[in-house]
Amino acid sequence: MPALRFVPAMTESGHLPDRLLPTLASSLLRASADLPRQLADSIKHNVPEYRPPSPVTDQELHESCVAHIEFVSALGLHDAERDERTRTIGGMRARAGLPLPAMLDAIRVGSEFIWSAILEYARSSEAAGDAELVAVAGQVWRMNDAFVRLMSEGYHHEEQLRIIDGQRERFALIDTVLSGRDQPNVSLWQAIDRIGIPRDRPFVVVAVDTQGAARLSTPRIDQLLLEEHMESAWLLRADVELGIVSCFHEQVRFVRSALEHYQVRAGISPVTDDFSHMPQAVRLARTSLAAAARGQVNSFSDSAIDTVAAGAPDVASELSMIVLHPVLDLPEVERDVMLDTAQTWFDTGGSVAKTARVMFVHPNTVRNRLRRLEALTLRSLSNPRQAAEIYLAVVTLAQHRLNR
Repeated sequence: MPALRFVPAMTESGHLPDRLLPTLASSLLRASADLPRQLADSIKHNVPEYRPPSPVTDQELHESCVAHIEFVSALGLHDAERDERTRTIGGMRARAGLPLPAMLDAIRVGSEFIWSAILEYARSSEAAGDAELVAVAGQVWRMNDAFVRLMSEGYHHEEQLRIIDGQRERFALIDTVLSGRDQPNVSLWQAIDRIGIPRDRPFVVVAVDTQGAARLSTPRIDQLLLEEHMESAWLLRADVELGIVSCFHEQVRFVRSALEHYQVRAGISPVTDDFSHMPQAVRLARTSLAAAARGQVNSFSDSAIDTVAAGAPDVASELSMIVLHPVLDLPEVERDVMLDTAQTWFDTGGSVAKTARVMFVHPNTVRNRLRRLEALTLRSLSNPRQAAEIYLAVVTLAQHRLNR
């Protein structure tokens, strides 16, 4: 038995149902050349954002109305040029700053208007019966969905470009502030105002290590600081993330705890209120970072010796070699054990008992290692000046290893 084939019924006018919509739309346009203007008036009446002073001009609205009517009458036939033109209109709405809900409301109003006009024309001209108009209604709303999709694609694409451009502009402004001087296209004070940092409040610069496993979520810490009335701006560079945080002296403790929450290695500059000294604040924040141990947040004033070692690495490194060269000549395992013991002893405030507990050894083992260190360096840990030299040498060596 041959396969059955479905043949759509013909309308009274001889058109297949799937051709009725474009026929009605084109006949309607011939009968009412003023239809796009009427549609524009309906949109302005029903969508407040399209009324003066609207970001969408009357000419732009008229052109989009024409495009909407033509799109509905096309019945989904593929037309790359028409689809791209529809996306372009959506992009224009985003560039103009029209809210997306307002654009979608305008499309909804337009589709309802076009359907009402087609319905009225079909009935008055007897071009189609009610049964045929039911099929046409489904086609109109399918065209509406396709029109919404293309307009939204254009809108979202333009929004993404605007976000990227806005981020680039903000990063450039933050870079201007970090430089502490005017740029050809923007002054220092303009840049400060545009990134939202108050001029009349002191600030700190934060330097966060980007090489470790821990990562700083700048949008979240920005929001966290803002909840405590501290504005901030962040810029990611190749080796470090720099932040400008508007805060008073008593708020630095909160800045530190917020950074510690992310377990990052970071440095904080001293508090200052002179934006022209920003490059120095950046340098001091970087120095504080260099003096910080892994996973530690270090303020510039936390440890004078650590900070000096980080701030003058060449001099400190030379001193480290002079003081520790007999230790560095030892076999690797013996050398590392002795240096770790010295570092732990300093970290525990010179407590043999605490050092032994941390390193899981007997206190006498710690004492023997420290005496060996004194013998090799020809310096006594009981002499404050000589102990400071050993500490500076050990700290410098540890920073050098950490920053390699």
